Amino acid sequence: MKAINQFRNDFENTLNMSEGIIKNIRSKAFEKFISEKFPTRKDEYWKYSDPSSILKLDLNYNDSGILENGNYDIILSNGKIVKTPTKLKSGTIAEGLNNGSIPKNLLKNEKNPFLNLNNAFAINGCYLILDSEEKKDIKILNLISNDGRSQAIYPKLIIIAKENSDSTIFEEIKVKGTGTNFVNSVTDIIIENGANLEHIILDDFAKDTYNISNICVKQKKDSNFISHNFSVGKKLARRDYNIELVGTGANCDLYGLYFVEGNNHIDHHTTIEHKKEHCTSNEHYKGILSGKAVGVFNGRIHVHPKAQKTDAIQNNQNLLLTDDAIIHTKPELEIYADDVKCTHGATVGQLDDKALFYLRTRGLNQKSAQQLLMRAYVGEIIDHIGNRNIRSKIMDIVLNRLPKGD
Repeated sequence: MKAINQFRNDFENTLNMSEGIIKNIRSKAFEKFISEKFPTRKDEYWKYSDPSSILKLDLNYNDSGILENGNYDIILSNGKIVKTPTKLKSGTIAEGLNNGSIPKNLLKNEKNPFLNLNNAFAINGCYLILDSEEKKDIKILNLISNDGRSQAIYPKLIIIAKENSDSTIFEEIKVKGTGTNFVNSVTDIIIENGANLEHIILDDFAKDTYNISNICVKQKKDSNFISHNFSVGKKLARRDYNIELVGTGANCDLYGLYFVEGNNHIDHHTTIEHKKEHCTSNEHYKGILSGKAVGVFNGRIHVHPKAQKTDAIQNNQNLLLTDDAIIHTKPELEIYADDVKCTHGATVGQLDDKALFYLRTRGLNQKSAQQLLMRAYVGEIIDHIGNRNIRSKIMDIVLNRLPKGD
């Protein structure tokens, strides 16, 4: 229970760093977090991942960061803003609450303990407003810097896409230095009527990283959200998407690629709440696993009684490169409306021996043939990225990260 005691000490030592609205929110969030049981494998939601391993760590809160040079519009270093341009409406979470840019109920107490823990350490963070009718392309760097310590980091990002805006956000997560990192990050996104938002997230966590990430999206009437999630398994990597379609005609497309090798672990949980009629969702996630790696995918589509004319598709595919790699995949449909079209599916397999043989007969060696097949496998996801430059960059990075198998 080292970590719990350190969470308490860090919270008490940092509470006076906040004042006004955010101080009250932080206090209530920590009370909620500390009053409830920390999740373990005994909880269904964590059946195949063990977050209690975090409790054994001797963690210290750290928000001292460095400025990473590069072509980024916004840079967060250990959760703190170190760069934001004047042309964008942005600032700290406290500033956003005080000037009314952020709705107060966005930081309410939650059932998820990691959301409450993140709110309890909402000392810095960043909010971003995408103005109505405007088209923006924004690059964000979420940097974790470590000088060899065991540290807890709480990045927080709030994005509000105003009516009829049309924006693309490319968010990169990088780690610099060595040491143990517990990264508990939260991204809240509100997409207003008629707005379009494409969000691309690419992580590159260090080896000794425990990452719990929550991305919460609320979509209003006729809004459109396209998500591209590219993630790599580490000690413990868990990313949850919670999408609420609260306006008629809203649409979301979730695309994901995850890679895990060695003894590492990755877990994705997605929930799409269809709350209104005539909403659509399309979800396609693919994984590649090797070594003794463990992967988890749990996708849930929840169609509420008022969500007639729902059209929802979910698909999860997994490629195992070794006999010892394990994937737990669980697609779910929970439907309370009678006029809907909902499908889901999951597959687990290996590279096609016939396709490998065919490529070998055309002069490719075993490794090159495997790489070509995997390129086609990941390309189906990457090709959905709208921006050609980002699409090309992601393809190059992904090809370098592909697990090698035996």
